[in-house]
Amino acid sequence: MESNNPVLEENNSKILSVLMLIILFVSMGQSVYWQTMPIIGREFNFTEVEINTVVSISAAMFIVFTPFWGKLSDRIGRKAVLLIGLLGYVLSNILFLYSASLGLVGTFTGLSLLMILLMARIVNSAIGAASRPASGAYVADVTSEEERSSGMGKFGAANNIGTILGPVMVGSLVGINIFNVQIPEFGLLTPLIVMSFIMAIATFLVYLFLPNRPMSSNIDTKREKIVLDKNLKILISIGVIIFTAFALVQSITAYYVQDRFDVSLDETAKTTALLLGTMAFMAIISQLTFVQRYKGSPLNLIKFSLPLFILSCLFIIFSPTFLFLYLGMALMGLGMGLASPGYTSAASLNADEDNQGAAVGLAMIAPGIGFALGPLISGFLYSISMNLPFIFILPLFILLAILIKRLEELI
Repeated sequence: MESNNPVLEENNSKILSVLMLIILFVSMGQSVYWQTMPIIGREFNFTEVEINTVVSISAAMFIVFTPFWGKLSDRIGRKAVLLIGLLGYVLSNILFLYSASLGLVGTFTGLSLLMILLMARIVNSAIGAASRPASGAYVADVTSEEERSSGMGKFGAANNIGTILGPVMVGSLVGINIFNVQIPEFGLLTPLIVMSFIMAIATFLVYLFLPNRPMSSNIDTKREKIVLDKNLKILISIGVIIFTAFALVQSITAYYVQDRFDVSLDETAKTTALLLGTMAFMAIISQLTFVQRYKGSPLNLIKFSLPLFILSCLFIIFSPTFLFLYLGMALMGLGMGLASPGYTSAASLNADEDNQGAAVGLAMIAPGIGFALGPLISGFLYSISMNLPFIFILPLFILLAILIKRLEELI
């Protein structure tokens, strides 16, 4: 999207502001689910394996359905698909809450309850997956090629703010039965209930303030050019490495803190929250400062992140005190703050304006794969040595540099 029209630019700026708020809410919704699932699972006496299975299958549904929703947004417009994702989240969340309530009153228990919750979560992931590709493609629609990295930086910053606010909401509301429902332990569901109200508000904001942008009637012909061409395959591989490494670190931070520094469970929980908060905060800083002013190739943003990732792993591996651990996580956050918008921008610029939904939808397969693979790999490696997951990441970044160089040669 290129334009020198001041009125159009102001309108696009307003659209982008509304989108940032929507993306923040979407990220909060996902984060709240991640934080409450272990708590709810423990209440129902599910094992860690059973809880993680629900989470992994949910991630798989996200991977499967995200490209579909991205392509559909190219056909029927961003607004329609975004509304489907937000409204679908609310309705499927109500289904999940009802199912969990049946478990709290003892109507269903054990495997039958697990299957019911799993089905509700699958529906939530399958429909809720529409929000991210539609919103990402919307950002591409209202930014020029020169501003794409900046726009995706704001996208990433909003996402990270939501990631921070989600655990804050869970920590503040979980266990509090603010609706005075006469069901034992119903307060465990309070964060999800409040999140449903927030997403309902987001749905109205989209309906009232975001215009729909009908796509070209030639979309069927043009879309074929973007579906897994060679460049996009390499780019998705780059994204998978980035998000696998990030998810790997996130998934073992609590274990690492407790085992490395021999602290209590309460201290572990507090320290882990501060470490992950530091990482997310530094990502926001880099996305709202350097990325906003950067006008060059998005792939360079990923290259700039490589030394930060490597230094972060070294700081963590050789951390004699908590200070080094915080520095390591801060560097990891700065790296993700550069790599994430660089990756999404590169995917967007790989497509023409009629294929943005398909491009972003396919690109978002990478975070889904990364957050599915990361915990599985980290658990296996950590059982061998607490430092092995971080050591494992280092050669991944060498591979990442090779793939970036190869992609630059093809472009």
